[in-house]
Amino acid sequence: MVFQVKNAHTHKRILPKMMVSLLIISTLLLFLMQVSPVSAQDGVASLTGIIYDEGVDTDGDGAFDYLNLGVEVNVTSAATYRVEAGGLYDSSYNAVSVLTDNSTYLDVGIHVVYLALNGTSIYAAGVNPTFIAGINLYNESDTVLDTVYDLSLSKQYSYAEFQRPIVEIEFNEIEREIILDQVGSIYVTNAYYVTNRGFWTSTVEVGFPEGAYDFAVRDEMGTLEATTENGKMTVNLRGIVDTNETETLYLNYRVPWEKCVSQQNGLNYNLHFTFYEEFNSTIGKLTVSITLPKGAEFQSSNPLDPNSIKKSNLQETISFAFSDVTPSEDLNFNINYTYLIFWASLYPTIWMGILAVAASAVTFFWKAPKPSVSPIIPVPPKDLRSFVDSYEEKTRIRSELESLEERLRKGKIPRRRFKVRKKMLDGRLSTISRNLSSLREKIRSASSKYANMMRQIEVAETNLEGAERDIQRVKTRYRRGEVSKGAYGKLMEEYKSRIEEAEATIDGVLLRLRE
Repeated sequence: MVFQVKNAHTHKRILPKMMVSLLIISTLLLFLMQVSPVSAQDGVASLTGIIYDEGVDTDGDGAFDYLNLGVEVNVTSAATYRVEAGGLYDSSYNAVSVLTDNSTYLDVGIHVVYLALNGTSIYAAGVNPTFIAGINLYNESDTVLDTVYDLSLSKQYSYAEFQRPIVEIEFNEIEREIILDQVGSIYVTNAYYVTNRGFWTSTVEVGFPEGAYDFAVRDEMGTLEATTENGKMTVNLRGIVDTNETETLYLNYRVPWEKCVSQQNGLNYNLHFTFYEEFNSTIGKLTVSITLPKGAEFQSSNPLDPNSIKKSNLQETISFAFSDVTPSEDLNFNINYTYLIFWASLYPTIWMGILAVAASAVTFFWKAPKPSVSPIIPVPPKDLRSFVDSYEEKTRIRSELESLEERLRKGKIPRRRFKVRKKMLDGRLSTISRNLSSLREKIRSASSKYANMMRQIEVAETNLEGAERDIQRVKTRYRRGEVSKGAYGKLMEEYKSRIEEAEATIDGVLLRLRE
């Protein structure tokens, strides 16, 4: 009887333990099913961590259209698998945002699955890929089977080896003026209003007629460099034009008279030209005006009649306007006009008369009594000293700002401290600049001598700022591989020489003011 009581107590102790054990096992099974819910029919495979890579040029233009990536997969259960790879970066962790995948059926064994990483994305990022950030392996249920990270490519690729994205320049408006003068010369001016609808660019290509010469190209800020080949001009822009940014360019040149104008008899002439040369995109608005020689009279045009004819100072201007001009349109035209030959000799005669009158006037005024020289207003010495001291302090602050930015780039100063210090220096620089502006006007008004000194400083400051901008621009282009090392060195030497020359001019003026 006692034995039975003990046995009952034993069963009461064992039963809860069994229930707890079963609960733990069930929980573990559920957890394992959630962590690895791969069924036999979904397949089982893993990544070996071995990859193969090479650049592929599909169109033979010398640039890689994509980076071909081979990923090795070890398959233990035949099924359809998907390999996904994305993210390229260099040794400085500059990244390329690129992602691609490939789904394929694989038998048991080790296989290589190939993926194509877009080459234009690599070029656009301006990063030299050295590592692949991550590769994932999925089954048919899109469950992740395996992942590997940060694998080295077989070499460091240069982004410049890959295909450059398409540059699509949209010509919003073109204004062309064709001027025929009395001495048998044809002068053509063009204004281009363009928008970049594609990848960033630092060049724009425009056409010009056969035989054109004496080119001059500029933007709103001044003269630009350009190269010509096969009737096309490639204009080197002042900076980078990003997607959807606009630019305005001006191109002027001359064309031979004998190629465009024919004389049918002593009175009638024919101009055969084109409203615009060969092009490969739609022109939103095209306006063309033809200015005839003074004394000439318009007779007819073919194949279109002009939109307007204006007469001013014995000269006629014929205008045409077009919208949404496509490359397939024929833009050649003919204009017939009459012109009496005596007009060509009329203006030289008039100019000779004007020169004779001008010479007589110079002789008369030379003999006239000289006007008295306006007195020089003395500048208080304290103003001169204040100007020189303030300018030297401005120079020191600018130098400190440059040093501060350099220390930030090298990681020698925390960003918070950099911002605080820069804000303080910018505030001081703003105050000094206002004081200098006031003193400059006071000194300038004293005499022509001081006015000339202030003008020298202003010109030197403009040259200094321009050279500094050019340095930053060429550094950016060099980092992108657009400028060779030799050209980069020469440009940097030229810009630094301009900076030294401007600084020497400013120092010289300050020295004279101090004296």
